Amino acid sequence: MLWNDVYVGGTGRFLPPLVDASSLLDDDDEHVDPSALELSDYQSFSASPDLTAPQMAARAAAGALRHANCDSADITMLIYAYFDEQDHLTPACHLQRVLSIPDAISVELGNASNGGAAAIEVAAGHVRIAPSGSAALVTAASRFQSPRWRRWHPALSSFLADGAAAVVLAKDGGFARLISTAHTSAPELEHLATITKDGKSSGPLLLMEENLEPHQATLARGMQDTASQALEEADIKPSDLTRMVVTGLGLAPLSALVLEPLGIPVDRTTWSLQRQLGHVGSCDQLIGLDHVIREESLRPGDTILVFGSGLGFRFTCAVLEITEQPTATTA
Repeated sequence: MLWNDVYVGGTGRFLPPLVDASSLLDDDDEHVDPSALELSDYQSFSASPDLTAPQMAARAAAGALRHANCDSADITMLIYAYFDEQDHLTPACHLQRVLSIPDAISVELGNASNGGAAAIEVAAGHVRIAPSGSAALVTAASRFQSPRWRRWHPALSSFLADGAAAVVLAKDGGFARLISTAHTSAPELEHLATITKDGKSSGPLLLMEENLEPHQATLARGMQDTASQALEEADIKPSDLTRMVVTGLGLAPLSALVLEPLGIPVDRTTWSLQRQLGHVGSCDQLIGLDHVIREESLRPGDTILVFGSGLGFRFTCAVLEITEQPTATTA
């Protein structure tokens, strides 16, 4: 889908302290295979010892609003993307209160690890038809708590991590414009999202106990088709991309399923960030976008592919073009 008059005005993030990945090798509850850890290329993961997911989201959102120089009164939609929120039943309303945005449409959005990218697409639809001067605040937050979750996710070869990020989408300009989005699904894999084989509601997802190898062809097709569609509609070749924001899969599956088939080198992606943070649930896409802005290396005309993939399975991609030199974020 092609877009007009939808811009990125600001980004923000909040990341708790990092934990060394090797520290879990001796943890009997985590069952981390040393060879699998080495293959994943992860070095650490972010973990929140105290702040809840909504509290982290509020900090990231405040940073994005400052970066966009946007007043709370200009926000007409607020989206909170999440996965398995255990801290608050209505986190979007929490953000409305602490950020003083009482009149905005507030929505909680699922989509698992695809949440950040999906929220951008949903918010863009609102911004496009909103009055001049309107903006949407997209937030995402994740906090994986035991005993429901182990930190090491063997099926994805990744660590489940905590954190939050936010993006302001504006109607009247910003440092990047949204060119296109694409979305596909593979609902034949929805059974992997069921909770445990024995039916305990507090147990882990079936995905935590299953090997994804039998489903790699389906996942690869969904990921590649979505990215290719977004790029084709934007009239951009993969080789011409400046940066690619990735979802925090381990390096081996990320390369095999997406990067190598599309011909995108890993050093053009945000993997160097993800290997430090782990897989921050629904936040990866927004954190990655904030990261490439923080680097201060982007110039007008540069292009970014935001790649999302989440349990279910659902895939969303967005293509952005830098329209003016972005300043570094402050949060």
